Amino acid sequence: MAKNKYYYYDQESCSFKEVEPKRSRRYLQAAGTLALALVIAGLLVWGMDARWIGTPEEAALEAENEALQEQVADVDARVERFSNKLDTLAATDRKLYRKLFQTDPIGKDVRRVGVGGTDPYEEFERFDERTTRLMRQTEHSLDRLERQMRLQEASYRRLTKMARQRRAKMAHLPAIQPADGPIVSGFGQRDHPILQVEKMHAGLDILLDEGAPVIAPGKGTVTRVDFSATYGNVVEIKHGDTGYTTRYAHLSRVPDRIEEGDVLKRGETFAFSGNTGRSTGSHLHYEVRDAKNRAINPIYFFAPSMTPEQYQQLKKKAEQSGAAFDY
Repeated sequence: MAKNKYYYYDQESCSFKEVEPKRSRRYLQAAGTLALALVIAGLLVWGMDARWIGTPEEAALEAENEALQEQVADVDARVERFSNKLDTLAATDRKLYRKLFQTDPIGKDVRRVGVGGTDPYEEFERFDERTTRLMRQTEHSLDRLERQMRLQEASYRRLTKMARQRRAKMAHLPAIQPADGPIVSGFGQRDHPILQVEKMHAGLDILLDEGAPVIAPGKGTVTRVDFSATYGNVVEIKHGDTGYTTRYAHLSRVPDRIEEGDVLKRGETFAFSGNTGRSTGSHLHYEVRDAKNRAINPIYFFAPSMTPEQYQQLKKKAEQSGAAFDY
C-alpha cells in the first residue's frame, strides 16, 4: 500500500511542497523493519531446529531408543522360540506319562493358566504407542515362559519320583524264571498224576535234577519257610509293593541261613529242587499269587527276560504240556 504524503504551502513560491521526513526518522524505521525481520527469521530457524534437526543429545537419545526397541523385539523373538521348545518338551512329557507310567499327564487347562486380576502391564502406557505395544508383548511372553518353566519343573519332579518308584517296583517284580530247566507242566487244567482226572494246576512245573539251585526271580522278603504234606519243603517270597507273592514247592532242602524276614535279591539262591511232598519226580513247582491270593500264570512274568518270539514259543509249549508232576 502507498505511503501517505504530506504537503505544506510555501508563501514565497506561492505553491505546495512535499514534506520530506527527517533522515534520522528514516534510519529508525529501517532499523525497526530489520529487527522485526531478524526476529521472524530466528523464530523460523529455532522451529526448524526443534522439529527436524534437534540437538546432538536428542539425536543420540533417538538412536539409543531405536536400538533398544530393536533389542527388545529380538528378545521377544527369542523368548517365543524358547516357549515353542517348552511346548515340544511338554508334548514329550505327556507321552512319558501315558506310555511309560500309564498315568494322566498335567492337564492342558493347567498348562494354559494365565494371569488374572488387574492389567499387569499398565505401567507401559506412559510410552508411545509402538513402545507400549512392544513392551507389553515382551512382558507377556516372559510371563508365559516363566509359567511354562515352573510347570515343566514340577512335571519333571513328578516324573523323577515316579521313575524311582517304578525302578523299585521293577526290582521287586518276579520277572525271571526261578530255575534253569524246561517247563513240563503249565498253568491251568491238567491231568492229575494219581487220580487220572483233570484238576486245576495253579503254577508251573520246571523239570530239574534234585539239588538244582532255585533263585529269587525278584527282590523280596521271605514270608514262609515250611513243610507240608502236599508241597513238601516250601518257601514263599513277598515281592515288595508289587502285591505279588511267589511260592516254591517240593524243595529238597532250604539252607539254615534262610529264615522268615530275610530279604533276597533277584538272582540269589535260597533253596534247591527236590521231590518232597506229593510229587512224582524231582522238579520245582512255581506259583505266582496276587494280593488277594489268586493264582496267576507265572509265564506272564517271563516276558521282560526274553524276546517276543521266545515268549510265544514258551507260552505255546507250556500250554501243550501234559500231566502235572504234583498236586
